[in-house]
Parts: sequence; structure tokens; C-alpha cells
Amino acid sequence: MGHDIFVSYSTKDKLFVDAMVHRLEEECYRCWYAPRDISAGVTWPAAISKAIRETPVMLLVFSASSNESEEISRELALASSNKAVVIPVRIENVALSDILEYHLSNRHWLDGDDLETNRATNQV
Repeated sequence: MGHDIFVSYSTKDKLFVDAMVHRLEEECYRCWYAPRDISAGVTWPAAISKAIRETPVMLLVFSASSNESEEISRELALASSNKAVVIPVRIENVALSDILEYHLSNRHWLDGDDLETNRATNQV
């Protein structure tokens, strides 16, 4: 059985992401996120690439940390080339870096930066 949502995030935002994934999975959305869903013996790049190819939606948790991440830029490029729907969720009020602006400037955003974690995850 495949996943519904690939969650892209900076490890510095893991507490928020864990709560958000838990809430989404309570609502029966099957989420894929590292490191939980990387099988033993599979490299991170291979696991992430396969998951993005096989998952129709990418949920990007956007923060100052993810804004500077080269890995997230790669994940967004892969999602775009695989025609995944990308939904950015802003958890910090930060201006987009040039590289993420390229990927995200024409997307509808969910804003959770002024909400506490539980309310933000419910909004997602």
C-alpha cells in the first residue's frame, strides 16, 4: 500500500512534523517521512527519490531551516518533475530564498506560523 503524502522538512522542525504527521495519520492520510519510513539497508537518497516518485502530494514544512536546505530544494525539483502536488506549510515568517522562490512562488500556502502546533496541524 502506497502513501498519500510525502513530508519534506528540516530535521530542526521534527517536533512540529511529528505532531503534524500524527494528526494526518489519525485522519487516515498515509504519510511518508524520513527517517521513520526508510528501510534498513536502503540509502537515504534512494528511499527519498522512490517515495517522491510514488507519492502524489508533497507537504513542505517551511521554516528558516528548510529555507536554507539544499536537500529540500532537491526534493522539490524531484516532486516537480514527477508532477506531484506541492503544498507548502509556513511555520515561521521567513522570506523565501532565491532557490525556493523558484519552486514555490506560484503555490497556495497554508500559514501556521502564528498558530500553536496543535492548531496548525489541524489546519493542515
